[in-house]
Amino acid sequence: MGESLILSMLKRSMEEKCMVSVFTDRSQPDSCSVGFIHSLSSKQFAMKHVTPDGYNDGYILRRIEDIFRVDIAGEYERRLELIYTLQKQPYKDLMNAGVAFESDLFRACLVRAQDENLVVTICIDENDSQLNMVGFVKEMGSHEVTITRITSNGLDDGESTFYIEDIVKINCDTAEEKTCKLLFDHRKTLERK
Repeated sequence: MGESLILSMLKRSMEEKCMVSVFTDRSQPDSCSVGFIHSLSSKQFAMKHVTPDGYNDGYILRRIEDIFRVDIAGEYERRLELIYTLQKQPYKDLMNAGVAFESDLFRACLVRAQDENLVVTICIDENDSQLNMVGFVKEMGSHEVTITRITSNGLDDGESTFYIEDIVKINCDTAEEKTCKLLFDHRKTLERK
């Protein structure tokens, strides 16, 4: 059996370096993530996420199995890609780019987030009934990860340990995570005074 059409489109968008819209939330079928596919495996993809205004917005990682639609080269993608290009924003690579079908992109992202002290938002609940975990990667095991959680106001919020295989999606260094880190760092600075 050959490669799925969705996987082929993601590969093509990555090779051609063109913007893509990826739809993964069936409960919100009009909602999508837009950006450039940065890394691709047989189970996950990493996207350089772009806001609707054409600004860099960190990285998002999703499972391939959750994708139900991919749009490439539509008017929306072309317009947003032009706006993004005109702004000439640098994008810091989160991990090695490319296709590595046996890679675990979730693990690679968590390792890099730990190394760079980046805030991540992690969802392990397919039904979105649990709150997402936001915080810093404290420790990586062979199968588990521990997150030092922080609130949206930058306050310590305990720790969570869970299996990496249970992760549904990750956001790393997007505007929301950067805001949490800014508030967290500010509070830590005040505590030291």
